Amino acid sequence: MRKLIVFFFHLLVLFVPLFFLTANDELFEFNKIILTYVLTSLIVAMWIIRTIVDNRFYFRRTPFDLPIALFYVSQLISTVFSIHPHTSVFGYYSRFNGGLLSISAYILLFYAFINNLNKKDIFQLVNTFLFAGALSAGYAFLEHFGHSPSCFFITGNFDATCWIQDVKTRVFGTFGQPNWLAAYLIMLIPLAVSRVFLVFEKKKVLFLKIWTPLLLALFTSTLLFTQSRSGLLGLAIGGVVFVVVALAGKRGLPTGSLLRQWLVSLGVVVGIVALLMLMFGTPYTPSAANLFKSLQEKAPSDSVPAAVPSAPVQPSGTQLEVGGTESGAIRKIVWKGAIAVWKRYPIFGSGVETFAYSYYKDRPMEHNNVSEWDFLYNKAHNEFLNYLATTGAVGLTAYLLMIAWVYWWGIKHAHTAPLETAAWLSAYTALHVSNFFGFSTVVVSTLFYLIPGFIFLIDDVEVADDKKSRKNPSLSAWSVIAACVVSLISLYAMSVFMNMWRSDAKYAQAKQLEGAGQGVEALQALQEAVRISPTSEAVFDEELAHVASQLSTSAFQQNESTTAAQLGELAIRSSDTMLKKNPVHLNFYKSRARVLITLSTIAPDLFKESLAVLTAAQELAPTDAKLVYNRALIMEQLGDRDAALMLMKRAIQMKPNYTGAKDQLDRMEQKTATQR
Repeated sequence: MRKLIVFFFHLLVLFVPLFFLTANDELFEFNKIILTYVLTSLIVAMWIIRTIVDNRFYFRRTPFDLPIALFYVSQLISTVFSIHPHTSVFGYYSRFNGGLLSISAYILLFYAFINNLNKKDIFQLVNTFLFAGALSAGYAFLEHFGHSPSCFFITGNFDATCWIQDVKTRVFGTFGQPNWLAAYLIMLIPLAVSRVFLVFEKKKVLFLKIWTPLLLALFTSTLLFTQSRSGLLGLAIGGVVFVVVALAGKRGLPTGSLLRQWLVSLGVVVGIVALLMLMFGTPYTPSAANLFKSLQEKAPSDSVPAAVPSAPVQPSGTQLEVGGTESGAIRKIVWKGAIAVWKRYPIFGSGVETFAYSYYKDRPMEHNNVSEWDFLYNKAHNEFLNYLATTGAVGLTAYLLMIAWVYWWGIKHAHTAPLETAAWLSAYTALHVSNFFGFSTVVVSTLFYLIPGFIFLIDDVEVADDKKSRKNPSLSAWSVIAACVVSLISLYAMSVFMNMWRSDAKYAQAKQLEGAGQGVEALQALQEAVRISPTSEAVFDEELAHVASQLSTSAFQQNESTTAAQLGELAIRSSDTMLKKNPVHLNFYKSRARVLITLSTIAPDLFKESLAVLTAAQELAPTDAKLVYNRALIMEQLGDRDAALMLMKRAIQMKPNYTGAKDQLDRMEQKTATQR
C-alpha cells in the first residue's frame, strides 16, 4: 500500500504541471485543481486504508505541526466570518486555487507525504519532478520558435496560431500564463543547479555530467522566454539564498579536491546562465545581438545613408507595458486598495478568496485612469497583501510564521544535506519573491506545502516502510468493513470533483454555442450545468439568465408571446437565484442590469428596475465610473435630464480621460440647448 501511495505522488508531480483540457471554460488552472483533488482523494484514502490494514497509526509529529495548525485555524475562522463563505470554501470561480478546500487538500498531501515516504523515496520523486519540469519546459520552449504542441492538439497544425496571445514572445506552455510558468521554473532551477554540483562532486558518469547542465539550460532558456521580471528577480534572490545555505551547511568553503569540484560546477552554472542571457536577453538587459546592433547604429559613418524605415521592434514587456499602463503602476493602486480592505476587516479579513468582492468598496479613484480600469481584480497581485486583505492580521501572521518555520528548520539542519537543502530553500525563496508581485497557482501551491516535507525527510532517520506491519497480516471483519467505507467515501469525493468538471465543461460548451448563435442549445447546456453542479456556482445562473433574456426578446420579435414570457420568467428567476447565491459580487449586479434592460423591450417597467440594480452596485463600488455613466444613460431614458447631466459630469470627474462620457455629455448638452 505504501508503494502505491508513493506511486501516486509521482503521478501528482508529473501530471499536474502538464495537465490541461480544452473542454473547460478555464483550460489550465481548473483542470489542474480537479486532478489535484482526485489524486489527493486517492492518496489520503490509501493512507487511511494502510493504517486500518496494518493496525498501526501512521501519523508522525513534525516541527511544522504548530504553524500549520495555526494557519489552518486562521483560514477556517476567516471562512466562517467571510462576506461570502461559499467562495471562501471553494475558491473564486475562474481562479479556484486558494479556497479552504484547496488549502485542506494541500495540508493533507503534506501529512500523507511525511507519513508514507522516506529519504530513499524523495530522491526518486525529485527525479520525477525534474523530468516533469523538462517536459513542461520543452513544451514551452517550442512555442518561442512558433511551434505550440497545444495548437497541434487543438487544430492539428504545429504552429502558434491557435492562441490569441503572442506566445512566441512570452511562452506559457501548459500553464496558461507566462508568469505562472516562470514561478514553476524558478523552483526547478535551484534543484537542477544542486544536481550539477552533486554530479561533479561525486564524480558521476559522463552522461549525467552532460544531462544535468542541459537540463539547467532548458529551464533557464524557457524562463527567459517567459519574459517574467518577477520570475527572474525571484531566481536571483533565491540564488543568493542557495549560496548562503550551501556554505552554512558545509561549515564554510570546502577545501582541496572538493573546492576544485565546486569551482568547476560553479563555472558550468554561471557559464550556462550567462551565455543564455547574452543569447536571448532578459526583460532587464538586451541580447548580445541587439546590443551589437545598437552600437553599430550609434557608430559614426563617413557617408549619410538614405532614410530607411526601421523594422518594428518586438516589445519584450508585458501586454500592460506594451498596450497600456505599466503593470507596476497598476499593482501599486491595487495594493493601496488591498490595505484599505484590511483596515475595514483588520482581524480576520473579508474572507478567504473574497478579494474580488471586497476590493471594489475600497478601490482607489486613480484606478479609473489606468488601461485596465474596468477589469475585475480577483487577486491583490501580491500574495502577502492578498492574505492581509482577505484573512486579516491573524491570517497573514500565521502565513508568515509558517514560512519562517520552514527557514528555521532548514537552516538548522542544512548540514545533513547542504546542497539539497539549499536548493529547496532557494526554490522556496524564489516563489515568495515571485508571489510578492503575483499570486500562487495550483502547481506552485502544491510545492509550497511539499517543500517542508522534502526538507524534513532529507534529515529523517526513520524509514516509513511496511516491515513492522508484515508481522501481523491478518485482517478482522471490522478492518475490512472500515477499509470499504473509506474506499466508498473516496469514490464519492472523486465523483463530486468529476461533476464539478462536467458542469464546467457544460458551461464552456454553452458559451461557445451562444457565441455561435445557437441560443436554444446553449440554454439546454446551461440548464444541465446548473443541474449537475455539486457546488451550485452562481456564474452558471448568470449565463443562464443572459441566454434566456436574449432568447426571450428574439421570440417576442417573432410574435411568440407565450415562449417569450416563459423565457423572460426563466431569465428573471435565474438572475434572482444568482444574486441570492452571491449578493456581494459586483459583476452579478451588472449582469442583472443587462438582463433587465434586454427584457425591457418586452416589459418596459423593467427598465426602471435596472436603475435600482445599478444604484445598489454603486454601493459595492463607489469609485466605478462606468456605473455612474450607465446610470446617467438610464436616467436620460427615463426623462430626468438634470439628473442624467449631473451623473455624466460626475463620471467625468471620476475619470477625466473618459472619452465616451465626454461625447455623451456633449450630445446631452446640445440636445438640451436645442430643446430650450
